[in-house]
Amino acid sequence: MVMHERIPLIGRQRELALLTSALDGARKGKGSVHIVAGEGGVGKTRLSEALRERAAEREFTTVLGRAFPVETGIPYAIFGDGFVPLLRAMPPATLQTMSRGAAAELALLFPTLRTEGTPAPRAGEAAELKPRIFDAFSQLLTRLAAKTPMLVVLENLHWADPSSLDLFHFLARGASAQPLVLLATYNDAQRESHRSLRNAEQSLLSLGVLARHTLPPLTRAETMQFVLTAFGETAEAIGDFADRVHERTRGNPFFIEEVLKMLLDSGRLRREGDRWTGWVTEQLALPGNIRDALQVRYDRLSEAAQKVVVVAAVVGAQVPHALLERLAGLDGEALLAVVDELRRERIFEEVEAPEGPAYLFTHPMLQEMLYAELSRARVRALHAEIADGLETMYGARALANAEEIAVHLRRAESPAQAERAVRYLTAAGEIAIERGAHREAVDSLNSALTLLDRAGTTTGLEPVLDLLGRARHRLGDYTGASALWRRAIALAESRGELSRVATLERRLGVAALRVGDFPRALEHYERGLDTARRAHDEGAEASLQLARSAVMMEVGDGAEAERAGRKALEIAERLGEPRLLARVHQALQAIAVWRGPPAAAMEHGARALEIAAQIGDHRTAWQAEWTHAYNAGLTGDSAGTGRRISEASRLAEELRSPVLRILTAEVTVEYRSGIGEWDAALALADRSIEEARAFGQKLLLPRLLVWSALVLCGRGEFEKAKVRIDEAWTLSGADRAEDGGPINVHLVVPAHVGLAYYHMYRRDYRLALDIAERGLAIADRTGYTVLAVHRLLPLAAEASLWIRDWERSDAYGTRLRQAADHLGHPLAGAWSDASFALARMLQGDKAGAIEQLRQAADALDAIPFTEHAARLRRKFVDALIFLGDRGAAEVELYRIHDVFARLGAELALDDVREKMRELGMRLPRRKPTEGSGWGELTPTEVKVARLVADGKSNKEIGEALSMSDRTAGTHLANIYKKLKVRTRGQLAVLVRDLGIA
Repeated sequence: MVMHERIPLIGRQRELALLTSALDGARKGKGSVHIVAGEGGVGKTRLSEALRERAAEREFTTVLGRAFPVETGIPYAIFGDGFVPLLRAMPPATLQTMSRGAAAELALLFPTLRTEGTPAPRAGEAAELKPRIFDAFSQLLTRLAAKTPMLVVLENLHWADPSSLDLFHFLARGASAQPLVLLATYNDAQRESHRSLRNAEQSLLSLGVLARHTLPPLTRAETMQFVLTAFGETAEAIGDFADRVHERTRGNPFFIEEVLKMLLDSGRLRREGDRWTGWVTEQLALPGNIRDALQVRYDRLSEAAQKVVVVAAVVGAQVPHALLERLAGLDGEALLAVVDELRRERIFEEVEAPEGPAYLFTHPMLQEMLYAELSRARVRALHAEIADGLETMYGARALANAEEIAVHLRRAESPAQAERAVRYLTAAGEIAIERGAHREAVDSLNSALTLLDRAGTTTGLEPVLDLLGRARHRLGDYTGASALWRRAIALAESRGELSRVATLERRLGVAALRVGDFPRALEHYERGLDTARRAHDEGAEASLQLARSAVMMEVGDGAEAERAGRKALEIAERLGEPRLLARVHQALQAIAVWRGPPAAAMEHGARALEIAAQIGDHRTAWQAEWTHAYNAGLTGDSAGTGRRISEASRLAEELRSPVLRILTAEVTVEYRSGIGEWDAALALADRSIEEARAFGQKLLLPRLLVWSALVLCGRGEFEKAKVRIDEAWTLSGADRAEDGGPINVHLVVPAHVGLAYYHMYRRDYRLALDIAERGLAIADRTGYTVLAVHRLLPLAAEASLWIRDWERSDAYGTRLRQAADHLGHPLAGAWSDASFALARMLQGDKAGAIEQLRQAADALDAIPFTEHAARLRRKFVDALIFLGDRGAAEVELYRIHDVFARLGAELALDDVREKMRELGMRLPRRKPTEGSGWGELTPTEVKVARLVADGKSNKEIGEALSMSDRTAGTHLANIYKKLKVRTRGQLAVLVRDLGIA
């Protein structure tokens, strides 16, 4: 045996076969995620090496990232280790194309990719930063994998930083739809102490997207195979040697290899002629554990190599050669000789890093042992030396690499270095916040704060309190953030910095708002307003008025919300500050959407868009377009909704914000469901729900769940719908809405809409009415007039009709009419007409109701509210039949049939087909011909189409329908467009195929 040659993989055939199968699946577009766990030295790395070899044979792009213990405070370190070499090797033009302009986001993820030409990331809400980074990287990975299937290996996940684990979790959720295999390894002995790793793994297992493989030690037979393969001997020749080795090593492959190396190096196993000797076990003194074996390995090194390897163990990650030159105390040739020795002994492997050649431990166990053996004083001293060396190596770029330097200064724990440590820890915390890595930021900034408090100084305290408060706030630790900002207020007051106090009071108000403490939020805003006025800081005063306005809207005082917004507008106009002015107009636009009138919302939105366009404020422009879309949807302006959605989608993509993309999708889902594009609505909802979950955006989920559940209800898929409605109910806090505590009206009212409609579809009208009225009470109490009109009032009016509560239905119909007149709300007008018409019909006045039913259905179609119009027409059919107009009834039934068939509304379709059977009509196909568009035809167009199928000319059609032949030709042209046919013959075939000739 030649020990520097790698021994073939032994005892892992099952795991390798499963992982190889995953590669083959990825080639077909079905990705997968795997974790390989086991004790140190059990062969996790060797298994991943074998898989990488098979991936290379299959022409995969392979990425290998490794985590190191010293890097646990450096965000995204394991991904940087793997992907930076791949991305740096790409020509800049290729990377620009593959990233689709996301260079700024990639530079936040991997700072070493930043160049002079890298654009700064777009401004946006803090909550959007991490999703934006993750989305940009995920899309890049998708495009890379689409070009060539990928294997991404992440080793030593037990040392990964929290942000890397968040990114791993995010990528894993979407891996199944990619030609991608994601493989991670960790030491299971360290799993329990790593909360982030444990949570990520448990979450992925619960989602069913992760396969976990635990590697056991080698069996006695496998240990025998290991030895025989290593030496090319027979079992008879070695006797009980393998049993003795297995007993001592407990089948740990790394330990076995170290034992064999030790025996070879000592000469106790040696080659004599054509055979190996020294197998007699009684003559062998084997090490008792891995540590003993590693100590032997270390002891074999020269004194200079021992010094270098200890320094490298404390550096912990990739060790740049340039850093070793500063730390080793050796001249150039002597250091190169030591490096050659360490590579020859397979302790170091050389890699190419941004700073030039660098070295890694071939196995982390030796690194761990060496670090653990050092005294605490020696560890501190070495960390201080390494920090000095890194600072010198980076030179003018030292602060840009503060995360790496701060790790060592923190572990140096040197009082003499405290001021310097605070500087680098603060810089590291700020960089981490900029990268969306808030947990790492908290760790660095907490250390800085401890050093400052220990020193009893306020020098440098202000930025630490500010940054640490922001990081804790973004992690959801509002209590911790508030405590820090109160300290900052005391510091600012002692310095007479009133404007800063006002800003901090606003932050405290936001923190109180996040936990639902509206009274305390208002207290902070009032104190902030008072301080801003004393400071004559009108900009801060305007921002506080906006914040106060938002709270007033939440607690249901719409009038006061509008007054606060108008005060902010007065200040903004006086200051002439365009960014502030755009924000204020957009806030007033939002208030008008919910309180009315729609014209005011349009006016403020238009002004916000105008100013935002002038100053390039894309975020405010998106908010204005999104609010316009919502307003158009609430008032039944479907054409306007579509235009605004398109523009909001464009801005969301330009801002590279997945959060804004999901918010835009939510409006789109409701819009598409309303106009009858149910398949598209459900597909978008499902995709957006998964994205909202992946990005942790729980506030975006409830409405998406409700709007998609309504489509499922319409299709009769009640079990699926109820699961979504129940989740929305819980997430929105609707179950606590009547306790008198704070609520989010934008979530709670839609949750009531979902549950009420579910019971309406199930024909439990009393329960539907009860839930709708509870939702109405919340909308009325909080001043959300338009939200009540949009869904709840029509539902309450209809439910009242089915339980024959004429007085209540009349009251709701009247409210709808008043809202239509006051708000200029066409949807409310259509619903009001429908309510009164149905009441007349159900009370027996079918003749009086018929024209009103027709007009209401036409109004709903014109919006279009496709499903609801079809359901109303179904009642219209009953009135026509009662009045003896069978021909008109049949035309309507065919039209309704087509609508329900295209929607997939199976229960409603069953009802229509049953009515057709009663009338002896020929049943059309249950599934419409693709693109038939029959339901889009007007009643006159239906008659024209049927006459064409009967072979009539335009002149004959005109005579039959009392119109000119030219008018008949116009109708025919419209029919061709709607049905996507080009000739009379095609139209005749289509009409006959539908069974409606």
